[in-house]
Amino acid sequence: MGRPHRLLRRYLMMLFGVIVVIVGACLAINVLVDPLWYFAGNVITGTNYAFNERLAKVNRLLPRLSQYDCLILGSSTAALLPEKRIAGHRCFNLGFSAGVVSEFLLYAKYLRALGMRPKLLIVGVDEFDFEGPATTPNVPDFVIDGRDPPPFWHTYVSFDVLDFSYRTLRGDYPNHRVFGRDLQSHIIPRRRPYKPPAPLAPEAEPPEFHPERADMYIELRRLFPEARALGFVAPTAAWTIAQLKLGGRLDAYLEALGRVSTAFDEFLDFGIPSDITANTTNTFDGLHYIDAVNAHTVAALLSGKPAPGVDWIRQPWGEISVTYQDRIDRLVLHSKPPFN
Repeated sequence: MGRPHRLLRRYLMMLFGVIVVIVGACLAINVLVDPLWYFAGNVITGTNYAFNERLAKVNRLLPRLSQYDCLILGSSTAALLPEKRIAGHRCFNLGFSAGVVSEFLLYAKYLRALGMRPKLLIVGVDEFDFEGPATTPNVPDFVIDGRDPPPFWHTYVSFDVLDFSYRTLRGDYPNHRVFGRDLQSHIIPRRRPYKPPAPLAPEAEPPEFHPERADMYIELRRLFPEARALGFVAPTAAWTIAQLKLGGRLDAYLEALGRVSTAFDEFLDFGIPSDITANTTNTFDGLHYIDAVNAHTVAALLSGKPAPGVDWIRQPWGEISVTYQDRIDRLVLHSKPPFN
């Protein structure tokens, strides 16, 4: 073998060694930071962020599927519920940012096919889910196809995921939520409180409203007939709800909630204007609320006591509509007594 061939062979071996070191380092860092939650999350600093909850939460759930008898589904407003406060059950919180019911359905069908039979089902309902055109579900392909997720080594030998790890270590969060070592979600407060729109006026081009999407929530509940099903509307800034009235969409919204409520054993509405949602200091955006508010939501769901919300199962729908109108009028008129 001539000298040029020996040099080429040595070069290729060195190149291979460099590649192995780089790939190995990438894999090691990603495993230690674990930005997609295949293991226990970030073991270096204990701080975790939601770069891809739609994948990460399934990665966390599936190896422990048989350990959970309670399932929470919803958007990021449901993701903020403190699942460990739900006594008597071990709950998994599958809420994720910008989630809509068409996506919840896909996850529910996937988990049902895998044998999950929760005794308690908690589903969050958001006003925005009824607005605008239908969105294409954004869920992993393996959920749609009913396959196993990709193995960790396949995902973690990736510079895209390495970027997630880097951003985790430097505190570059993708949204205003943070997860501790227990992977429980909390909001990251902003320095300034939420600033409601001023003046409050009808939208020039309000989005279309689709109360018929309530039927998907009913289908979702029916996937787990053996479960006790609790539905809830998360707190929403009072100004957002007042905007519905000014835009002529309040009746359609209440119709949608009424239809959804028929599927659940309990259905509590914390989105009605109240002393919580008319307060700008406990939310950073009018949709995501501080831990104390989310703890109150869980306590109310478990006790069946909705105050300052309303109970769509036990209260007449007409009475709820009048209460909505009254509280919105008080907000629009800038009167700020506490709501009971």
